[in-house]
Amino acid sequence: MLGDIEGDAFGKVYEYFLGKFAIAEGAKGGEYFTPTSIVRLIVEIIEPFNGKILDPACGSGGMFVQSARFVEEHRNGKTGRLSIYGQERVDETLRLCKMNLAVHGLEGQVSQSNTYYEDPFKATGEFDYVMANPPFNVNKVDKAKLEGDRRFPFGLPSPTTRTTSGSSFLLCAQRERPCRFRDG
Repeated sequence: MLGDIEGDAFGKVYEYFLGKFAIAEGAKGGEYFTPTSIVRLIVEIIEPFNGKILDPACGSGGMFVQSARFVEEHRNGKTGRLSIYGQERVDETLRLCKMNLAVHGLEGQVSQSNTYYEDPFKATGEFDYVMANPPFNVNKVDKAKLEGDRRFPFGLPSPTTRTTSGSSFLLCAQRERPCRFRDG
């Protein structure tokens, strides 16, 4: 029976149970699990073939796993190497991410940090690909801590609501779309 399974069987089993766990946890499950179909769509749109990839709200690491699959499926004889970088606010979820990377044979630098307040990779203009399900579940952002942060040239996150206005750090981290900063 197991001999009939092709490819990344252990990784697929891990993803299956991770998804079931997220469903069982209800709304809280969204903290660390974006449905695979959504992740696959994001990856197919961005087409990360080669270079540095950042997920500043990496959760369980699904964007990385799907990106690696994308490279494998679409490389057409070309070599593609992704360097993985991620941030996750919750320590337990970060451990799930590291395990997910390991079971899929991937390596990367993932850091426990709050994307809004910390920038462990000095991300501005450093990455070829930035993809995330933005951290909408973070509320009560302390705007005072973000004043003057160059990663938010299009406005700071709302302190009490879950909006995209504070997600400009996603654009600023990309190399080919450098931000135009308020100070020049």
